[in-house]
Amino acid sequence: MINRKAPEGDYVSSWARFEFLPGALEGLRLLAEAGPPVVVATNQRGIARGRMSEADLTDIHERMRAAVAEAGGRIDAIYHCPHEGGCDCRKPGTGLFERAARDLDLDLRAAAVIGDRASDMEAATAIGALRVLVRGHDEPMPPVDHVADDLPAAATWLLDQGLRASAISE
Repeated sequence: MINRKAPEGDYVSSWARFEFLPGALEGLRLLAEAGPPVVVATNQRGIARGRMSEADLTDIHERMRAAVAEAGGRIDAIYHCPHEGGCDCRKPGTGLFERAARDLDLDLRAAAVIGDRASDMEAATAIGALRVLVRGHDEPMPPVDHVADDLPAAATWLLDQGLRASAISE
């Protein structure tokens, strides 16, 4: 939803391999203009598999945040799970969202999760947030509150609903 995913089994392991999806910067700008906190929660098992380091991911996230800010958007925080599994932070676990709620004083029941995977929507359900699915993956999906074609459409719908907090699940 923010960046083009690498092929299955591969990872976006450097800024040179990072590419924003069409509309991603506009969607982040729309959310920033409206004012709710914008949080990114992302599974990054490439770290556990030795395909990238924490430093690689930090570099990607710093550059992504700078590009988003340059486009008029904002990402207030990024939380990632570096594990393969067996933890509470890997989505559909809720650990990343719970950490964000503690750190940023968010009411997760007043938040929305924008995601493109079943695990994103399952995590949203578990924390009581609105579930906004961005089309893109051909997998069975749990119930959602809204389906959008891209991040700008998701942001526009959420803002029409009076959104007070958002989490983008990458």
